[in-house]
Amino acid sequence: MSPVWRNLPSLSSLRAFDAVARHGGFTGAGRVLNVTHAAVTQQVRGLERELGVALVRRAGRTVILTETGQRLAQMLNEGFGTIAAGIEELRRSEERRPLRVSTTTFIAEAWIMPRLPEFWARCPGIEVALSPSHAVVDFARDGFDLAVRSLSDGWAADPTADILPLARTPILVVCAPSLLADGQTDPEKLPWILEADAPWDEDRLRTAGINPEVLHRIKLGSRHLEMSAARRGLGCMLAAEIICRDDLAAGRLVALPVPDLPSITYAAVIPKGPRRPAVEQFVGWLRTIF
Repeated sequence: MSPVWRNLPSLSSLRAFDAVARHGGFTGAGRVLNVTHAAVTQQVRGLERELGVALVRRAGRTVILTETGQRLAQMLNEGFGTIAAGIEELRRSEERRPLRVSTTTFIAEAWIMPRLPEFWARCPGIEVALSPSHAVVDFARDGFDLAVRSLSDGWAADPTADILPLARTPILVVCAPSLLADGQTDPEKLPWILEADAPWDEDRLRTAGINPEVLHRIKLGSRHLEMSAARRGLGCMLAAEIICRDDLAAGRLVALPVPDLPSITYAAVIPKGPRRPAVEQFVGWLRTIF
């Protein structure tokens, strides 16, 4: 049966009486509740007036519960105990719940996933569920704890989220060394891995003086395969430097000298409101790896 709250005494007065019953007096209860013993006394006296019964009797420097007071103390002990157990179970279930992170395919594959063992060594027990996608997420609808995105994705003006910058990185034109084997380095004369659903890439090419309309495109049908295709020499592609940094260092990719390409800022995007400790820990770790 649901409680009729308007018929119940205030929670503060019940808590004050519970503390008195547990600690044998107003002074001890005041120390536990971090208030004066006079404030505790006032709360208990108010509770007695509201209930119309005596709950405590003074006995020197301590107090003794009346028979009615003992019954109420037992009820509160059981009730507050049930609440405490429920809250603890809620916290444990939240701690066990995987951290749901939305991010782009490239940043997940090239930067976050290879370094996840570092996070687990730092924060053991936190399960991380990465969801690679280029779609902008709705936190309330989709249930993600955070997203890792570039600010150019339209997040900067989002009033429902906090944006925490992680790294500023330039956009590069990259390809496999084998694609340049015949000495051809003119971007407009090389094949391109450029999906039709990426108008921002076409805008970036135009900014750099490259006409996307004249490019020979390799159609893969999935952005998930673009980096793999570039490594195999199928074509050029646009990529953030941080995403292809390891490939450039290993010689699997090379960067073409294309000027005037923009830079982007990767950021952790977190919905406003209360945050799980795991979110703070994961974002703190992200700031160390970017």
